[in-house]
Amino acid sequence: MHLQHDIACCISVLFILSFVNADFQNYLNLQHRTIHLPDKKFGSKDYSEYSDNDERDKEPLPSQWDQVPMKYRKEYIPKTTVNIEPQDSDELDKNIVWDPDWSHDITFGQITAVSIDPNGNIGIFHRGTRIWGTTTFDNENRFDRNKGPIPINTVILLDKSGNKLLEWGANMFYLPHGLTIDMHGNYWITDVALHQVLKFDAKDITMMKDMAYLFEDYVPKPSLILGEAFQPGNNDKQFCKPTAVAVESNGDFFVSDGYCNSRIIKFDKNGKKILEWGRHWGTREIKYEQTPPHNAFYVPHALALASELNLLFVADRENGRVLSFFANSGDFHKEYKHPTIGTKIYSVAYAKERLYLINGPPDPNANYYIHIRGFILDVNSGDILSQFGPGQDMNWPHDIAVADNGSEIYVVELNIRTAYKFSHNINASMQTGNSMVRTNHHHEPAPLTDSDISNPTGGTTTATLVLSLVTAAVIFIALCVAIAAVVARCQKRGCLLIMRKRMRWEAERRENFKLSSLLENRRGKSFKIMERRPNPRDFSKLNTEPETSEDEYPENSLTKVI
Repeated sequence: MHLQHDIACCISVLFILSFVNADFQNYLNLQHRTIHLPDKKFGSKDYSEYSDNDERDKEPLPSQWDQVPMKYRKEYIPKTTVNIEPQDSDELDKNIVWDPDWSHDITFGQITAVSIDPNGNIGIFHRGTRIWGTTTFDNENRFDRNKGPIPINTVILLDKSGNKLLEWGANMFYLPHGLTIDMHGNYWITDVALHQVLKFDAKDITMMKDMAYLFEDYVPKPSLILGEAFQPGNNDKQFCKPTAVAVESNGDFFVSDGYCNSRIIKFDKNGKKILEWGRHWGTREIKYEQTPPHNAFYVPHALALASELNLLFVADRENGRVLSFFANSGDFHKEYKHPTIGTKIYSVAYAKERLYLINGPPDPNANYYIHIRGFILDVNSGDILSQFGPGQDMNWPHDIAVADNGSEIYVVELNIRTAYKFSHNINASMQTGNSMVRTNHHHEPAPLTDSDISNPTGGTTTATLVLSLVTAAVIFIALCVAIAAVVARCQKRGCLLIMRKRMRWEAERRENFKLSSLLENRRGKSFKIMERRPNPRDFSKLNTEPETSEDEYPENSLTKVI
């Protein structure tokens, strides 16, 4: 009975400890839980607090970008009575050097995209003789297919020195926009006139490059086509002017369905949809007073992946910000924006915990001046580490690409049809950037981040890990103590079967070897020896009864009585 009571107590203690641990872990998870975005397409009634239609009885709304630094405003007159250190330096990073001779002898059309292949070669996507104008699409976002494809090659592959290695794409594309060369050498292309995403396998590109002298008219065939040609839509089978693609190492990929639908869609390597998020925000005519929510975009114009951080970066162009989301779930992580960068961010790239951005010109009626150039940000703190350009402001940069180690940066211009190469002395630039970050921290917190939410699936915090270890240790110690207590009590009471047998065996052995028992046996023997034996010839004195006692066989006694 006591043993059962002890076991019940031990089980109760363990159950209580486990319950407390689980409850505390749930509490921690609630404290750090992210507000997840729903994995669905947003309907017209979602986010009613940010109404797109109800503008009645409202005065003209002020611009949401009134926080432009005073030093950039036209009406700004500096005060001489207060000595304020500038928030950010306008100087270009001297460790990022522009190469003016790179690709200077190659003729491009409007350049829309640039990407780097696994061998370090640079792919450029341009529009040749075609220009995206006000009459390119009708009111329903349909392109006039009668204009035909672009008759010249639109994809050009250059080496690091700017020499042409390969060109192709003639009579294939109608209005190029995005180009991404993944880690396996596959080409991913978006065509806003076709409303399609096209994948070209690396083996076809390699064959075309290595055997161009034999197959001058060879045209690669896309191995994957998503979207319906020339048919805009907003469903699982159709896009409307998709802008960019980002590809993970396992083949899953993201598409920014940009100009019409303002959404991000994730597909597996076979083109099957995994998840979707995003909705449209704002118009060219209306500037909302509210800050746009994190899952609404004006134009998601470019994508970049940080695989080791499980993050996808989206350049929300007209909202002038970069948003990061967890790549496995689409949950919001962080927002990057700053008045120094301005109201437009056209593209984003990632390398070694650095974000590389290019901005664009402000609205024509803006009353402030913004430098059009490249910016390098720290992905963790959000600080501006460097600014770079070709010795002056750029015109209208459209896309950016960076080498994996950050040593080379490529930027392409849309209107002046120019491609830039910058060489980056990373070590020297990091020292300069760290110095600038320390200076800024004395004045204000990091300006480029307004939210930093822990990854709900990407790792464990230090506090949670320590708590788990301590709890596990306490449970283990309690279990050992409980088992020891039960065993000790059982041993003390002799309740275990083995101990009981051993105790009985030991008692019998000690009893058999007692000196008094041995002497009694000997005494009994000697007495019997000394006892006088009967005369064998005297039969009357001999006992002829069996050698048993009446106690052992009581039936014999009963017989005698009878």
